[in-house]
Amino acid sequence: MTLHVVAHFHARPDSGAALRLLLEPLVAVTRTEDGCLAYRLFQDEADPAHFVFVEEWRDAASLEVHLALPHLAAMVADAQPLLARPIEVTRLQEC
Repeated sequence: MTLHVVAHFHARPDSGAALRLLLEPLVAVTRTEDGCLAYRLFQDEADPAHFVFVEEWRDAASLEVHLALPHLAAMVADAQPLLARPIEVTRLQEC
């Protein structure tokens, strides 16, 4: 059964453009990872400082490998000063 993930990033009012530049490169590289079935980045039309990743993974093990990759850890560290609040991540299993 696949695992879906929704991750919300809320930029500080003056940091939306910088956060977007940090998040966008993850899409292409993550889509090549084993177990990644879908990985898309969205920007909220009503709140341009709000970005959302919608992901689909083959299984939890594939997601755990993704979360341990150095480029993801670097992005999370680099994003911290740009964020208005902590990253919100929800893991969903299809019923």
